[in-house]
Amino acid sequence: MKRRGLAAASAAYVVIAILWALPMTARPTERVPDLGDPLHLAWTMAWDAHALVHQPLRLYETNAFHPYPRSLTFGDHLLPEAVMVAPVFWATGNAVLASNAAVVLGLALSASAMFLLVRHLTASPAAAFVAGLVYAFNSLTLHELPRVQVLNVQWWPLALLWLDRFRAGGRGRDAALAAAALALQGLSGTYYLVYTAMLTPLWLLVLGLGRPRPTASAMGRLLLALAGAALIGAVLLWPYVEQVRNLGFEKGWTGGADLLAYLEPAPRNIVWPALDLVPGRSEVPHFVGLLTLALAVIGLLRFLKGGAGAGTGPVVACALVAAAMGLVFSLGPILHVGGRRMGTGPYELLYRLAPPLRAMAGPERFGVLVPLGLAVLVGIAVAALLARLPRRAGLACAAALAVLVPLEHWGVPRRAAEVPAGADLPPVYPWLARDARTPMVELPLYPARARKRWAAYLHFSTYHWRPIPVGRTSFYPPAHEFLVRMLEGFPDDGSLAALDRLGIDTVVVHPRIWTEAERAVRLPALDAHPRLRLIQAFAGTPAPRFAALALGDERVYRVSGPAPALPRPCAPADALPRDGWTFSSTGINKEDRARDGDRRTAWHTAQPQRPGDYLEVRLAQAETVAAVGLGLYYPYDELPHNPVVVVEGEDGGRRRVDLADGPAEQRAVLDALLERPRDAEWVLRFPPVQARAVRIQVGWREEDPSWPAWSVPELQVYRSCR
Repeated sequence: MKRRGLAAASAAYVVIAILWALPMTARPTERVPDLGDPLHLAWTMAWDAHALVHQPLRLYETNAFHPYPRSLTFGDHLLPEAVMVAPVFWATGNAVLASNAAVVLGLALSASAMFLLVRHLTASPAAAFVAGLVYAFNSLTLHELPRVQVLNVQWWPLALLWLDRFRAGGRGRDAALAAAALALQGLSGTYYLVYTAMLTPLWLLVLGLGRPRPTASAMGRLLLALAGAALIGAVLLWPYVEQVRNLGFEKGWTGGADLLAYLEPAPRNIVWPALDLVPGRSEVPHFVGLLTLALAVIGLLRFLKGGAGAGTGPVVACALVAAAMGLVFSLGPILHVGGRRMGTGPYELLYRLAPPLRAMAGPERFGVLVPLGLAVLVGIAVAALLARLPRRAGLACAAALAVLVPLEHWGVPRRAAEVPAGADLPPVYPWLARDARTPMVELPLYPARARKRWAAYLHFSTYHWRPIPVGRTSFYPPAHEFLVRMLEGFPDDGSLAALDRLGIDTVVVHPRIWTEAERAVRLPALDAHPRLRLIQAFAGTPAPRFAALALGDERVYRVSGPAPALPRPCAPADALPRDGWTFSSTGINKEDRARDGDRRTAWHTAQPQRPGDYLEVRLAQAETVAAVGLGLYYPYDELPHNPVVVVEGEDGGRRRVDLADGPAEQRAVLDALLERPRDAEWVLRFPPVQARAVRIQVGWREEDPSWPAWSVPELQVYRSCR
């Protein structure tokens, strides 16, 4: 009977998940929420499925971000999610279809897990069904449809279920299952790893204080199971430790949720009007639902009065601990209520006590834990309500709640992005699979302002698995942004110098990314270039619904011939002492961060950035200046797009100096970022000049591009360049 109830509930959750994920699920083989994160994550899961068959011991050595090792570690590995849908990818070769299946499964399994937990607590399948809806179908999950790993929260309820069974019976099997659930939740994403690591000792403490208490031998079995799970997790996560050690990924925190955001409906909500409780909008919608909140309050009162059921206290307390922790830490380092600053929040302590958590920049993500506690309380409230009603009235009430609870979060679906597959797939991609060993690149790159589309390079590589250097991820490798800068002028000497350095001999050209005027110039230049040989051309374009990707009429070129020898650029020397400098800038923080000797702190330009934004250093006295060094550190993608150096002479006049920015100079920066990223420097060289002040600015004319924002971790000014 219980199995049939679970099967029926799970089937209903699958149907609701399909509706929840519209319009992607209407055409799951070619639709994604947008062309950024969903394609990146689809590639990740497809790579996992591919590697498990072809190179299971080299899982982290992906085809992306060539030539970096362990390149899977630039984002979440998504191994639990990938295993769930690997059969879909193996059977179809369609990463988008597998990703959409993972979204539906993540929602349905999360709801089913909460169903099992609440049914265990209340013995009411109807109440458990409503609780599953609260947990899996809310404003947060509707917003996070592009990020499949955020939706996979099924393991926390299962961990609580098995921990409670272990508390009652002390069985080793329940201990092992609880440990496995905690490990799988932690492996589902980096953020969830941190949350699980913080929750586990608290849950053990709460359960240990409950009745009946596990015996010492039983606790030993649980701790042994947790240690085994932690060991397996450590093995899987060790490559991340190595990558951080070598490259030094760190972020500062960003924002936090306003407390009243939990009461504010998300945009496009079809039930509740905008309440305008919070000035601006949170990064993540946190609206818990007014009906859900009312039911949770009833459930909380019943729990406090001891009416939740015999023996349920410890596990309910664990769920409430999780919700409280999620709420408090989601508010970020500075607490805000209705837009008013209320003081320092406990989130700031995380960075002070555990500096590695600087890689986890989004406090608002903690809010995913709030529905865990709310769902349990709603289950308690609904079970109590149904117990007081006749059977038919109770079923009608449960059915009404099953409609209203997710409906108050529902919003008008946004338009999906279209990705060609099957017969619409450009024929160049299957053709590239004939030789999956040599690295390649697709050019021209999508513009930097549309950089989310760089995820398309990852996605289309699932059809050939050749190494590629450019993509979209959570943490960009050091040379990525500078490489993009070098490739923008293809087929100029700088772009070919970059390809030579990376050993890339195959270039797929997408002419439709260029404007018509650019095509008229660039295509003849490609055909006339002595080092480029056209080896294949494909006529035709995909259907108009795929126009955003500008695919069609692809050409494949082979880079041939010996790479020309590049002169060695001059080496900057005789750095000026920095203690007498004074700064000015259009930035948003202290300019002294550019000379504090710590590359983890940086001066940042203002946002939005405009042509002419600058960082200026006034020297202690007039000096001969021949080079400026911009020390580089994470985030390595914050580079000035088109830097200009302006000096102030002894007469007070200002003039722009001519920078040496040829292939040799660009290649030197690329080499430094690839070989010694922790102390790499971008040297701006120019003829020696007497200067009282040196200004680095973005652009020279109003029409010069000024995006993205840039930063300077460390600044050096050199007297000579030899």
